Amino acid sequence: MANELLRFEDSPDVGRIEEMQLDASTGQQPGQRWLIGRYDYPVAYRLFEVGSLAVFVTLAVFFLIDLISEGVNRFGIGMLIGVTVAAVLAYAAADFMSGLVHFLCDNFGSPDTPVVGQKFIKSFRDHHDDPKAMTQGDFVTVNADNFAACLPVLVPCLVWLDVSRHFYVAAFVAVLIVFVTITNEAHKWAHMDEVPTFMNRLQTRGILLSPAHHQVHHTAPYDSNYCITAGFLNPLLERLHFWPALLRLLGHGDRHH
Repeated sequence: MANELLRFEDSPDVGRIEEMQLDASTGQQPGQRWLIGRYDYPVAYRLFEVGSLAVFVTLAVFFLIDLISEGVNRFGIGMLIGVTVAAVLAYAAADFMSGLVHFLCDNFGSPDTPVVGQKFIKSFRDHHDDPKAMTQGDFVTVNADNFAACLPVLVPCLVWLDVSRHFYVAAFVAVLIVFVTITNEAHKWAHMDEVPTFMNRLQTRGILLSPAHHQVHHTAPYDSNYCITAGFLNPLLERLHFWPALLRLLGHGDRHH
């Protein structure tokens, strides 16, 4: 006999209560799975996410060991200045890349698009329908796709990039990867009602995406402020009318809204 769980559901009909049935053997709601965490999508996707995370962490450790070792050998004012410049450029690149991916997934293709439809486009489209849903996702659900997207960059760098000869390129790649991998988490924080104090300070200072800044994107006509790592490039891109120009260049797409 199934156990019953009373769940309040946000809707225009305030106070409506929906009864959800829990499976007696697993204690989970319909559509939820518990293999390697809690999620509501196919097991194959979850295995891909967990595998990507494991591979990324392993390779990133080796890459960072090489980078830090070379940094110690080069340590000095010149090195610190060079790394700072590389880090700032990587930070800007990550913000722009987050906007470009967001723009493409919002405006082109569909959840049925081969390869990227279910894993990338669908998540952006669903997010517009329910912006708060991502705040309920665990770390793997929210971030694994970005870790997987970094592997085609990390693997070649680890195999072919000579860190001793191209130290600042390696530093750029390392910082870029860091900001790319935290982009969805920063996006999630921008939708949360409460965040840790230090995170709120980063948002307030514009270092990471703030709720007020991101809300502009979730306001009709939903065609601005696409950058979601920090969003600091959004004002410049809006003044340049960059996204409308890119939309005209690529065709008018298939807007979700």
